[in-house]
Amino acid sequence: MQVSSFDVFDTVLTRAVGSQEVVFLLLGKRLSSKSLIEYTPEAFARARSQAEYRAHINVGANYSLRQIYTELATALRLSEQQRDKLINLECALEAELLRSVPGAKERVQTERKQGKRVVFTSNMYLPAEFILEQLTRHEFWVEGDALYVSCEENKSRRTGELYRELLRREGVSPAQVTHWGDNLRSDVRAAKQVGLQIEHFQPGNPNRYEQTLSSYDWATEGLSGAMAGASRLARLSTPASSRQEDALRDVAAGVVAPTLVGYVLWTLQRANQLGLKRLYFVARDGQILLEIARRLVDKLNIDCELRYLHASRVSWYLPAVMGNDEQQASRMLNRPNWIWERTDFLSVEDLLARVGICPEEIRDRLVTLGFPEKDWSRNLTCEELQTLHPLLEEPQVRELIFHKAAQKRQVLMKYLEQEGLLDSTPKGMVDLSWLGSTLDSLATLLNTSQEAGVLPVGLYYGLRNGSQHHQGTKEGYFFDERFSTGLKGFLPQWGIVPVEMFCTGDHGTVVSFTDEGEQVQPVFSEECNQRVIEWGLPLVRQTVYAFTENLLLDESLVNPWADVREASAQVLKSFWLNPSYWEAKAWGDFPWEDGHGEDGGWLRLANSYDWRHVPQSLIRAKIPRHNRACWVEGSLARSSPAIQTALKSSLRSKPLRSGVKRAVLKLSKKSV
Repeated sequence: MQVSSFDVFDTVLTRAVGSQEVVFLLLGKRLSSKSLIEYTPEAFARARSQAEYRAHINVGANYSLRQIYTELATALRLSEQQRDKLINLECALEAELLRSVPGAKERVQTERKQGKRVVFTSNMYLPAEFILEQLTRHEFWVEGDALYVSCEENKSRRTGELYRELLRREGVSPAQVTHWGDNLRSDVRAAKQVGLQIEHFQPGNPNRYEQTLSSYDWATEGLSGAMAGASRLARLSTPASSRQEDALRDVAAGVVAPTLVGYVLWTLQRANQLGLKRLYFVARDGQILLEIARRLVDKLNIDCELRYLHASRVSWYLPAVMGNDEQQASRMLNRPNWIWERTDFLSVEDLLARVGICPEEIRDRLVTLGFPEKDWSRNLTCEELQTLHPLLEEPQVRELIFHKAAQKRQVLMKYLEQEGLLDSTPKGMVDLSWLGSTLDSLATLLNTSQEAGVLPVGLYYGLRNGSQHHQGTKEGYFFDERFSTGLKGFLPQWGIVPVEMFCTGDHGTVVSFTDEGEQVQPVFSEECNQRVIEWGLPLVRQTVYAFTENLLLDESLVNPWADVREASAQVLKSFWLNPSYWEAKAWGDFPWEDGHGEDGGWLRLANSYDWRHVPQSLIRAKIPRHNRACWVEGSLARSSPAIQTALKSSLRSKPLRSGVKRAVLKLSKKSV
């Protein structure tokens, strides 16, 4: 007879939280809310952990839950009745948190279909009766199965004694038993020493991102632990068919989801606190944020209307700022703003598209300036861009821009009215932003029109210096440079790139609006963002949504409003600054859109380095960047070990170069 032995915890059953220890914190919160303890949840959790430690010392490795609570009762001066009640409440909480490991039922059923006897083994302090109830509730147990639990058999898996007891009672040899488990010590090494066949199930173990999230359990009142559990369940339940898809899914579960869900939770909290009845999630960053919010509002019992708002700098800024005041339009054309922003690729067509005109409309002037039609689509040099600068200030061209902007303004105002932006409902706008330019455009429209709308509150991931103030407010979640608040130093400038990548949309930039009579519809640079979809966007989003649906937000257990910024920043730093090869390959292939609207080009975030880059690095004492959006650490991780070593070594030449330069300057001064 062949026997298949399955470990229970993190092999067939797992918790909705990241670590076993956070269960004690959640239990403490529940007990405190019921006035069953006179301690804070944190104090109870620490006492519970200490009691387990003392039970292990005093009784041995096979201690039981009752022995733990005997120690705890002594420490907290509990009566026998109180002790027994707390034991029952811990078991009830464990049952509430337990989930079936995705795919585990299929594995167990496959073993049964092959005619193998199924048994379950657990190195656990929880009673066998309780574990049996959970296996039955989650449909793992069938009549005739066996269960071996260390605390009841008084035999440990770590020493191999529990496996030997299994062999004795089942009447089989070690070669007839295959054991499935996640723990390297008790499930693999100990079982091998006894002679069992091993199936090491590692996915049930927390990965580096989940471990990081769990390390913030105390600071976040259990919320980051709930995120760690949701991450594990999301990656276990989302199928992937290759190493590259594994990397997309695992980063989506452990980095993308905690980063974005933490932000959305904050926006919902602020909306509730400010009495906002409607939230607009601004395209395209807001697309995934809106879907996350829709999955959270029911869990949090928040009454707030959620909408998607089509907007972009090119579709709002031009009609808002230049569509009402020709003098102001002239000033804006002269300013060093996004109209003149240099991207890796910028053609005549691209530049003029930013101000709403086509090259054909000013063909003669372009030819006079040395730009025939054959040159309209090629990349401009810096000198050529300077040549074009005065063109937009010419009266004829400026009048054309103003006329086009005024037309676009009329259509935009109709769209705003259609979407309820001009009514008196208290509302907010959700956007990554950095400057809040969409809200600035709306403020300009309201200030220069007859409409009496209420300016929304801007709820942004982060705000830089230079962001304008209005009668409405702008608030930054992660940082606000205007007031020197938040965690900007914790997440430097590079942090903007991955967060924007996480929020990429499945449609192109909104370039304008068209009035179709009854409805105003957005016009996209492309209807479908095919490059990003082919890269893996559906898999990433599927994983993020699975995370959201598995996230424990019961306010009797966790604080859904806790500050998880530092926890999410740590997993983001871990991914971005120290990616694995497959993470760098999968996420480095992301097609980064460089530009505005129809003038956008596409860049790959991380190309591998070769030996041609080493001399450049030595000369500059700096690792070269492939493009504006280059992910240097990702490019390094994709490169060969020898090239990685050579490029990193070049950075050590910087102090030497600086020393030589100082010595030369010192000698030159002496000679003078």
